[in-house]
Amino acid sequence: MADSLMKGHEYALAAVYYEKALFDQNQQVDTVISENFRLLTNTLLNQKIQCQKALRTFEDAWQTAQRFDLNEPNDTLQFKLRYEGALCGYLSQRYNEAYGQIQQTRFYTRDTTLTASLDVLEILTLNELERWTESKVIFARYVSRNRLTIQVDKLYDFLKKKPKNPDKAQLLSFLMPGLGQIYAGYPKEGLVSAGLQALSLGFGVYHVLNKYYLISFFSGAGLFQTFYFGGARRASLMAEETNRKRKARNSQKIRALLVENEQKKER
Repeated sequence: MADSLMKGHEYALAAVYYEKALFDQNQQVDTVISENFRLLTNTLLNQKIQCQKALRTFEDAWQTAQRFDLNEPNDTLQFKLRYEGALCGYLSQRYNEAYGQIQQTRFYTRDTTLTASLDVLEILTLNELERWTESKVIFARYVSRNRLTIQVDKLYDFLKKKPKNPDKAQLLSFLMPGLGQIYAGYPKEGLVSAGLQALSLGFGVYHVLNKYYLISFFSGAGLFQTFYFGGARRASLMAEETNRKRKARNSQKIRALLVENEQKKER
């Protein structure tokens, strides 16, 4: 039933039936767990994971993967289970857990021809963790192993650029309005911020000169304070946004190369 539902792309219902099959099996088994029981359990769990991945419920897939019985003597089968767990961790954005699973898979898998296929997933995971230097080392190994003509140093040339420091951006805005935004990579917003603060300050000074002290204090000074502290906080957020955009851009470039090469290998 579950397999038929899965073939018919009824993934949600298929996942339910796979779970039912797991429950029924657990009810029938004795205290001693046989090899066939372990194999069937892992097979049903894996099928359920495929349904959850098709539904893009990756967190559920990750939780299901934690139920694998990894006491599998067959090296190839154990590798597949551990790899699936690491992949689910990556897809569910549990990057630290995924990286841990990858390292465990390398440790417990004796066949190095199997662990070679972990390189792509490890590179992608390291990129999400912003561990670019380690990613570069593994990418260089991947290029060498697959005899590719990719210039690794050029691809990772972005490592020469230091990430923007949010605290520095905020400090610069305190020292000179708008400078923090310019440092963060948003010169137009920096000029706008500086202009608004200059206008609010000018507004306050104008009313002081005309002896409208209350208006000057509550309007001019209030506006200036809002723009001044708000601009500094904004500069910090902009620095973080610049770092996020850089990370996404760099990750996407590397991911595209990996996907392209893996697709070529499948042809």
